[in-house]
Amino acid sequence: MTVAARPRAPRPSEDPHGGPRRLVGSLAALGGRLPGAHDLLLMQCTGSLRPLGGGELPSWARQVLRAHPWVTVARAPSVAGAPVDTPPDMPAAAETWIPVTVRGPERGQRLDALAPRAAVARMLRPEQLPDRLDLLPPGRVAAIPALAVLPAAGQLIADHRLAWGPIGAIGYELATGEPVAGPLSPLRVVLRAPQPVSRRDALQLRRALSRLRAPLQAELETRHGAVLLTEYAASPFTLTLLTPDGPREVHDPWFPRRL
Repeated sequence: MTVAARPRAPRPSEDPHGGPRRLVGSLAALGGRLPGAHDLLLMQCTGSLRPLGGGELPSWARQVLRAHPWVTVARAPSVAGAPVDTPPDMPAAAETWIPVTVRGPERGQRLDALAPRAAVARMLRPEQLPDRLDLLPPGRVAAIPALAVLPAAGQLIADHRLAWGPIGAIGYELATGEPVAGPLSPLRVVLRAPQPVSRRDALQLRRALSRLRAPLQAELETRHGAVLLTEYAASPFTLTLLTPDGPREVHDPWFPRRL
């Protein structure tokens, strides 16, 4: 007796820059945590994004998201609200909406929006992105100074025992494979600093990074927000701390007190 072969399950569609793309639940994608500023999110339902200004997604944003459904988490508060397309007479658990930015191909094409947590398929933190440099074509890395100096920057930062990762255009390109960085693009990095960093160490790191063959912008991320490395290393009396609720003037970014 011949037994009919069991049909093979279809393979998940392949993400050409990072393996299979699976539609997974938000808890699995986010590891049970809310995303933070500069994290990159792969959206499984880009039509669920809500522009902060209201209305529909502009045509350029829809086109970008169809090709690369990645968005960048903005430094703003998450909000709670009704899920998308919930009938007004049907009770539903509140959805968590994450502030995100959609990056367009043209200068100035940025859209601030809210993304439902339930629509997140995957998350990449800046710390995960340096290892993706080998996924880019070698010729592309050589042509973009900010990409070429990434390993050297990582070594200098590692000497100060700080977790770090690229953000901005370089971070987006490493996550998506989309060539958005240009020859003059700076290498922007976030330095995780939950514990205080001395001004002396900050100055040494700033000087070392300034010798790289590409412009570099770094921000120290504390538990309360971020401060620019150059500003902190210069030892001003007050600093601008970037927080989800907006910038604050503080004396100490690790122990901020209202001035």
